[in-house]
Amino acid sequence: MHRINRMDLNAVSVFALFVLMLCSCGNTMDQQESPNVILIIIDTLNADHLGCYGYHRDTSPVIDSLASSGTMWARMQAQAPWTLPAMVSIYTGLTERTHRVNHQEGLYLGLNPELPTIATILNNYGYNTAGFVNVNFLGPQHGMEKGFQYFKMDTLGHGRAAATVDEFITWLDSLDYSEPFFVVFHLFDPHSPYDPPEDYATAYTRNGTMGITDWQWNEDGSVKSELTDHLRDLYDGEIRWVDSQLSRFFSAIRRRHLSENTLIVFTANHGEEFLEHGSWGHARNLYQQSLHVPLIISGPGIPQNVVDSTIVGQIDILPTILSYVGETIPAGIEGMDILTGSVTRARDIPSSGVLGDSSQVSILNESNKVIWSPVNNYSEMFDIVEDPMESVILDVDSILLSRVLDYWAWPCLWEPTLNVASVIGQKRKLHDLGYIR
Repeated sequence: MHRINRMDLNAVSVFALFVLMLCSCGNTMDQQESPNVILIIIDTLNADHLGCYGYHRDTSPVIDSLASSGTMWARMQAQAPWTLPAMVSIYTGLTERTHRVNHQEGLYLGLNPELPTIATILNNYGYNTAGFVNVNFLGPQHGMEKGFQYFKMDTLGHGRAAATVDEFITWLDSLDYSEPFFVVFHLFDPHSPYDPPEDYATAYTRNGTMGITDWQWNEDGSVKSELTDHLRDLYDGEIRWVDSQLSRFFSAIRRRHLSENTLIVFTANHGEEFLEHGSWGHARNLYQQSLHVPLIISGPGIPQNVVDSTIVGQIDILPTILSYVGETIPAGIEGMDILTGSVTRARDIPSSGVLGDSSQVSILNESNKVIWSPVNNYSEMFDIVEDPMESVILDVDSILLSRVLDYWAWPCLWEPTLNVASVIGQKRKLHDLGYIR
């Protein structure tokens, strides 16, 4: 475990003060022994666009304050570069090569109904479970509603950050707090098209959207690279907009005296690319712009103002939560509890699950990362410590490549399912979400 104290943040906005109070005010619910757990997942949020991860813009004062009130993992790796397989890894503690919920042979698969998830497990342990999600991939057609006693989904939830906070507050006020609760709170807003509310659209670009909120193409099919800075500015505005709504979210928890008995886990399903390697959006490759996501944990007993440089993954979220609340981690989970001290892994952190016809897998260790494509047997390696932007391709280490090949050969332990009725219309929805053209 590699931990260092964080430097004091620069001037923090009024928004952020709400979060700083999460662990210092309120009364623990005496009648409730088990802690509440809230898992916040922001769609398409690259860690490198947050102030607490060193970004040059003040996009995230509330999130930065959450990091100050808890522990932030500097090297958190998504297990897939797009929503469906990444979210299943978060929910199950399994890698994509194990659960295989992905795009295969032109179809989009779903969870095996027998596969335990964080929601089904905590539901069985007496938790009141609720899910607030904003994209169709997280809905019933893929089996992602399992275990939630209350479930609210908007299939195309862009621009719904404020409305989703309102829905959460309404649900929160319906509880009597005699049982602990577990919440998945998912916001979709940073996903393209980048169209934040007007005040946030002009936060980093003078002229707002100018009617351009998504990528456009030249006649030859190439992307219009001249839009990159403009779209990145709007993306940052989306992050600042979501951050402002998280202020309302955390304030609602504090005002209801839930702070001292609630664990907050903050992360993202994947990041976003802005032509750093010639690609836009996400789901097309396994570079760090799509895989390096935030992980912040804050709550009772969590070390404050700490940055942990241990390499961790989305597969670690489920076992960490279960261990924190005192429940047994099921056999076969590939992640591990990252709060208990020394983290020793049998394997390095893998990622896979590229959307489309070309498959890729990658392995990340303490210093290097290898990406391999089984389609053309092409591989490349980068020194992630010295070259975090992956700009210099190195000779591939044979041992690390063998670990990539080993991961590719992992057996699928839980056969995914296909809801035939859901296939119709999936292509249109994917087009609307920007995954395909």
